[in-house]
Amino acid sequence: MSHLMPERLATWTWRLERVRSGRTVLTRAQAATARADLTHDRAAHPDDYAGYEDEYAAALDELDVLSRQANRHDDLLSVMAADRRRAEREAADRGAPVENRTGGRSRSSLASEHDRVPSGLPEQLDQWVHRLIRYRAGVKIITPIEAARAEIRLRNEADLQPAAYRSGVAGGYYARTMRELGEIATAERPGRRDQGLSRGLTTLSA
Repeated sequence: MSHLMPERLATWTWRLERVRSGRTVLTRAQAATARADLTHDRAAHPDDYAGYEDEYAAALDELDVLSRQANRHDDLLSVMAADRRRAEREAADRGAPVENRTGGRSRSSLASEHDRVPSGLPEQLDQWVHRLIRYRAGVKIITPIEAARAEIRLRNEADLQPAAYRSGVAGGYYARTMRELGEIATAERPGRRDQGLSRGLTTLSA
C-alpha cells in the first residue's frame, strides 16, 4: 500500500473491531453519524481512499447494520441518573446528607481547575475543555452521541485550522480532548468514566 489508511476510516475500523469483540457498543445515532462522516470524508478526499475500497465498503456495511439496530437502554444519561437516585435513596435511608453532584469536590477546587486552562484556545476547543472538566467532576452529562458529534466537529475545525488546533499548547489540549471524547463516545459500559479520564486536561503545562 503506497499510503496509510485515512484517519477516519482507520478510527472507525478500530471501533468496529471493538464492537465485534463485545468491548464497546454503538447506538443507532452514533452509527448513522459515523457512516455519514465516512461518506463525506471519502467524497472530500477520494485519493486517500484509493486501495482501501474493501475496508471502506465493509465499514459502511457494518455501520448501516448498526444504525438500524435497537438501541441499548443503559445509555450514559439513564445510568448516571439511576446511580444518582440510588445514592440519594441510600443516603436518605441512613439519615446522611445527600452527597452533592460534584462528588464532594468544592466549588473553589472546580473553579481553580477552570482557571488553569490557558486563554487563547480556539473557541470550540475551549468550550469542550471546560465541559470535560465539569464532566469529570460529575456536574455535567455528556452522552456518547454528543461526544461523537463533538469529535467530528473538532476534527473538521482542526483540518481547517491546523496551526490553531495542532500546534503549541493548543495541540496538547486538542489531543487530550479528542482522546477523552473518543473514550466517552465508545465507552465499554456507558455511564462509567474510565480512570483514564480522571487525569484531567489541566495537567498540561500552560
